[in-house]
Amino acid sequence: MGQVERQPRGRRVGRRFLALAALCTACESLFFYHLNHLLVSQQVASQQEIQAAMHRRAQVELAELKRQYPGVTVSPNGQYATYVTSDASGWYAVHVVRLDTGAQVSEASNLYPVQYVDWLGNAEVFVGEERSPGNLELNTFYVSNGLQADETAASVPVFSNLSPDARIVKVTYSTETNDIFVLIDAGGSTEVYHVGTMETIQPVTVPPGYIKNIAMTQTGDNLYLEINQGGQWNVVRLYQTSQTSSYTAEFQMDSQLVKSNAALIGVIGNTLYYGTVNGNGLVTAVYRQTANGDQLVRQLAQPTLASEIAISTSGSVALNPPAMTEVEV
Repeated sequence: MGQVERQPRGRRVGRRFLALAALCTACESLFFYHLNHLLVSQQVASQQEIQAAMHRRAQVELAELKRQYPGVTVSPNGQYATYVTSDASGWYAVHVVRLDTGAQVSEASNLYPVQYVDWLGNAEVFVGEERSPGNLELNTFYVSNGLQADETAASVPVFSNLSPDARIVKVTYSTETNDIFVLIDAGGSTEVYHVGTMETIQPVTVPPGYIKNIAMTQTGDNLYLEINQGGQWNVVRLYQTSQTSSYTAEFQMDSQLVKSNAALIGVIGNTLYYGTVNGNGLVTAVYRQTANGDQLVRQLAQPTLASEIAISTSGSVALNPPAMTEVEV
């Protein structure tokens, strides 16, 4: 019979020790991996709980502001809110607070009666003021310190010699060209004004009819109107061509009917959102306009006022949002 060669006892023990050490290392790695996973999960859960608590705190703060004050708006990033106060002397102030803490960030004070508040990004705020009946101005101030444009030698657009009941209804602007368009209601009729980069003010040539809303694309190529023409609300697009010019006495733009029996919901980036309306003028469905045609975004369960519909930056529809980024006061 053949003999079986046996390994030395020391070598067998060494290999067993190495195998045991490898097993221990693997178990240790699995243990620490599991422990790290638990810690990360706990951190994520804690962060989510903190964010949820901050969101609840912000909603409570917002509801309380709306209960007490006019002019409540929310910044596009959802971090800040504005509200308006006035004193016995007739001067107004716009306050900015952090919604997660309720602490005031800044205040623009000694303002004329405030008609309109809107956000210029997350760092500045538009304020429409009535200097005197028929004389309006569009001021701005910095959220960080409340410093106003007329305090920094920046010119403030002034709209003069209007009807005594004139009011600023809507402001829209291009983030790329810095063009601003202002919708003003005066004596039951409406006018649209263009404010250029040098703060020059020009009336805009618009189709006949009462204009309820305006919105501008980010690139400044298109200005959309919601206009009543012959008793019917339509969405109309204004645009410039080589034959129209911004250097004329009136800001010249061509017009095109986008959708009849429709309400202007808003513009996100360069995308138009509009709503089809029923016989009562209420929105029944929201659409967006793309290069491939109009797309249904949401069919509404109940007909809704266009003013109670908002579009998020991601393009989703929000009904009856707690506060808008702009508001008439």
